[in-house]
Amino acid sequence: MSRNPINIELRGLQTPRERVWDAVLLLDKAGVPFNKTTIQDNCSPMVSWSLVDDYTKALEKAGYLTRVGGVGPSQGVVGKPIEYMVAKFQREAPRVSLKVAKVTQGEGNEAMWRAMKVLPMFDYKDIAQAATLGSVQVKPLTAKVYVCELAKAGYLITMRPSKPGTPARYKLGKNTGMHAPAITRTKVVFDRNTGQVANLQTVQEICDELE
Repeated sequence: MSRNPINIELRGLQTPRERVWDAVLLLDKAGVPFNKTTIQDNCSPMVSWSLVDDYTKALEKAGYLTRVGGVGPSQGVVGKPIEYMVAKFQREAPRVSLKVAKVTQGEGNEAMWRAMKVLPMFDYKDIAQAATLGSVQVKPLTAKVYVCELAKAGYLITMRPSKPGTPARYKLGKNTGMHAPAITRTKVVFDRNTGQVANLQTVQEICDELE
């Protein structure tokens, strides 16, 4: 059985928010108004109705979408679905919530990943400093954990081992793409660029947790 090109296969690794925004841009490019139902119909893989509903409202509130038709439900009576068009374009899915505050979750990792790709050699303090800019604040401890986990997963090459009072220095050895590898709650590194998962625990550590 033939495989799809990697860029098509990894489409399913987009977050639900990214799939909604891609559907919005696709529909807007067609030049016709769209509603929440048509947005959901064009999400692949499918995204839950509640997420489409919440994210669409947040996009409108933040000025990314504008209403161009429909009235919505009123006093318990189902009306014509509200129709939208894109009012403010950007390629990446806007990080907005219903409170209109910018959603910053994940931005720290993205900033640290960019810093690793730019700096020829670094320790966790360098990464924390380089990744802290504007609204993105990366604490040294956060950077230390992220750097250590990526080193353990094989993304970084140790240039100088750590010594008492002196942190280890690294360089990026495996640049897999634009998305920052994520450290999950189950102690694995998930890389959206490749779809691969790297376990951060040894077999012995996993066995010890069975006690």
